[in-house]
Amino acid sequence: MDRVWIVVADAARARILATEGRPGKTLEELEVLVHGESRQHDQDLATDRPGRGWANASGDGRHAMSPPTDPAVHERDRFAQALAERLRTGRNAGQYDHLVIVAAPAFLGALREQLDPGVARVISAEVAKNITREDDPARLRAYLPDFLY
Repeated sequence: MDRVWIVVADAARARILATEGRPGKTLEELEVLVHGESRQHDQDLATDRPGRGWANASGDGRHAMSPPTDPAVHERDRFAQALAERLRTGRNAGQYDHLVIVAAPAFLGALREQLDPGVARVISAEVAKNITREDDPARLRAYLPDFLY
């Protein structure tokens, strides 16, 4: 019987659940990954104030320089990379045959960019919804397709 992993994630938390077979009646929580940095405010993530620069060559006016990337987006991408690596190692170890991803829309896009091609091939369903706070397996199952693969 095929083993299915279901990943429920957002930019700060991911739950990996497992089930057996196509209908996936029961869900077993295997692992919870937490990335607390994604929950912090930008000013807590960036330790230095932005640099100052001159508006033009003649020296008229100074302004603050903005950071090249948003710290929250950077942390989201770091967590997506860590989760993608965990999914890759699980796939290479033969821990699952099919993968279902339920994630907040922005995080789902970031995760897709990081996924290994071998992992991407076994994705049978994606749901762009943030349900990481849903702890009841029966209610969580209601968001998934009737058949998981």
